[in-house]
Amino acid sequence: MKRLFFILLVFTSLIFSDSRVTIFNTGSPDSLDYGYDINSSQSVANRFYVSNDYILEAMGFYVTLESGSGLINISIREDANGVPGDIVDETAQWNYQLNALSNNGYNVIVTTDQCIYLNSNEYYWLTIGANDMNTEALWVYSNNSNYTYSTSENDIWVTRNGNAGAGAIFAEQVYELPYPEGDVNFDFVTNVVDIVNLVGHVLETSILSNEALEYADVNNDGIINVIDVVSLINRILQDSNPNPNFLLEDINPASQFYSESIGPSFFNGQVSCYYFGKQGWTTCKARFGVINDLFNELVDEGITDVKMMGINGFQYIDDSIGCMICDETCTSATCINGPRELPWSQDNDSGENCLNDNQELCSANDDTGDIWDMWDITLRDFIILDRHGIEFARVNLTYNNPDPNNLGECSGNYQKIKDLILAARNR
Repeated sequence: MKRLFFILLVFTSLIFSDSRVTIFNTGSPDSLDYGYDINSSQSVANRFYVSNDYILEAMGFYVTLESGSGLINISIREDANGVPGDIVDETAQWNYQLNALSNNGYNVIVTTDQCIYLNSNEYYWLTIGANDMNTEALWVYSNNSNYTYSTSENDIWVTRNGNAGAGAIFAEQVYELPYPEGDVNFDFVTNVVDIVNLVGHVLETSILSNEALEYADVNNDGIINVIDVVSLINRILQDSNPNPNFLLEDINPASQFYSESIGPSFFNGQVSCYYFGKQGWTTCKARFGVINDLFNELVDEGITDVKMMGINGFQYIDDSIGCMICDETCTSATCINGPRELPWSQDNDSGENCLNDNQELCSANDDTGDIWDMWDITLRDFIILDRHGIEFARVNLTYNNPDPNNLGECSGNYQKIKDLILAARNR
């Protein structure tokens, strides 16, 4: 029992950070001897509820092998009137080979390289079934009997209350809309094109899609009218002012700017991009790795007037820098090509960047990083400034994972972000 609990505890401590939460957890089972049969004629599912928007991060489940070898299928499904329904996304299913030599029954599937959205105020099902006729396995019972579960015999689901299959589901909360308010054409930028589309909708010469309507209510009064047009124009004019300036030391030994103080004014006359993440064991190291690869790709294409840097949040100041800069201790899948060349810097709470023009934007010793505070940052924001230091686009990489190897809805984000950077060079 202690060993099983320790495994779950260690995995939980690795996967958690500020925006990561456990959206379902039965705890570790007392025994591996009892559970639900998983075979060619029976599948089992746990129902869980999400109260906010999430992106699936990982799943842990206690399944032991009863046959000589076994391949199971795991999926996340929608709720269909109290029973498991359709798979939420074509990528939300996995074939998993059970280990016959495992003595703890705990299995983990990490989904950070995928883009599986779970919507707020919805029920979902974690479903496990056999992938072939010969597989026989046991999904071990939870200790608590107050869960909703469902069993399928010959594709007919029956839902009951009782012991769930033991395990946990981890996700990353989405704190903001994937596009900025007013971006009704979904290109991550608010400009005259959005104004034209919004005016067309107000005049009823062209009608926005239902999804676009969510972004058209710029003043958030529940009505889309000329006031939203004026609000959008004012916002675009306001955004034409340079972003607040700052200087932070580059602490990445592999960077060409190592030990120098850099920031927007340092890159004056060039397009500059800023990734706001956290160092340590999280998918941020993967996001930053993809951004590093994108920078190198631009350089290989002869584009040398684009600069990028990463800024670690003050709240993560004690985390290890190793995986972010990709040193010899890093185990990230995006570290296979050696150290990352991009500058990596540490935001602080000293107030050094809160003087003069910035004195009303941030302050020292308020337990919030100075740069994150004055730039109104959400974890994993990626901000593109044009040559004049004016914000061109802001993309949050939690919802818009840039990994070009992703499946599903996020697969095109890498090219979208690259196109934004190229467009910023022409403004």
